[in-house]
Amino acid sequence: MINQNHHISIFTCFILKVQNNSLKIKASDSEISIKTTLKVFSKQKGKAAVPAKLLMDILKHIPEQQLKIKQINFNQIRIISLKGNYDISLLNHELFPKYKKIKRTQVCVLNKKTIINIIDNTLFAVGNDDLRPVINGVCFEINKKKGIFVATNNKILAKYSLNSIKTKAEMKFIIPKKTLLVLKQSFNNKTNLIQIQYNKYNTFFRFTNKIVITSLIKGEFPNYNHLMPLYKKTNKLILAIQDLKDAIKRINLFSNQIDNKINFSLSKKKSIIYAENKDSSNKGYEELVCKYFGENLEISFKYNDLIDVLYNLKCEEIEIKLQERYSPVLITPISSLETENIFRLIVPLS
Repeated sequence: MINQNHHISIFTCFILKVQNNSLKIKASDSEISIKTTLKVFSKQKGKAAVPAKLLMDILKHIPEQQLKIKQINFNQIRIISLKGNYDISLLNHELFPKYKKIKRTQVCVLNKKTIINIIDNTLFAVGNDDLRPVINGVCFEINKKKGIFVATNNKILAKYSLNSIKTKAEMKFIIPKKTLLVLKQSFNNKTNLIQIQYNKYNTFFRFTNKIVITSLIKGEFPNYNHLMPLYKKTNKLILAIQDLKDAIKRINLFSNQIDNKINFSLSKKKSIIYAENKDSSNKGYEELVCKYFGENLEISFKYNDLIDVLYNLKCEEIEIKLQERYSPVLITPISSLETENIFRLIVPLS
């Protein structure tokens, strides 16, 4: 997580604090901070800002053994191994930002599997827009027994809902994409329950011997309920998700590599998927093995959007609801659990 090229030197360091036979380690990139605690043997206490890369490189090349670390003066520590001593210059640990003790927080507890499912079902749809930073993260909305988690990049939208959350907390905040990646990578086999503490400035994720602290994205997340279309006149397509993914990848070989346009021609008699590259006169089409209910419909999508919206759906079949040629399309897994609802939205090409 540490950025060695950070323009502020203290953010290239680990903050080590020894007290009461424990070693507390902190790291930050100014947006995300991680704290972890290790058991050590020490009768003294102290604090130091140690260059992270140098420390990690030294430890990586020392064989497995007990090490002794001591401060030899106000700006140096010494690592003592069986065969050598290694002196490291320190930075001023007082420059590291201090987080105030959070008061009046909302608290919710989720298990690791739930957090991973939230991340897997939303992160792929997060935007990357400097002008609209509110879409550059996942919106967490937790209210009593229900949790709704949404991400969008304006071309696709992912909504993941849980009906099994037990909490009295009411929360709504936007977590940056980078934070969720760091959080998932921080889990280990001992991780079980994750406590989420939230106030208007930060969100704290506490688990096992770690704490991940993140700044929130400020602003109002788009009203996703308005983005979800009402299907008054619905055309419906049901098919195996893996068959669709394979067909899309084959047909994309024949598309124009600039727009990667994938076309669907849907009817009750026969439904096909096709693409054409007029520059090279290449064309490919396949008949879909599917069930289609509705009127004849021609509709097109960008290849990358299609692949993204189908990402990580853990089911055998999906249901695709369509209205008109240029209306958003809703994709849902047919075999999702009763405790969860998964919705994917994709905007077709005009």
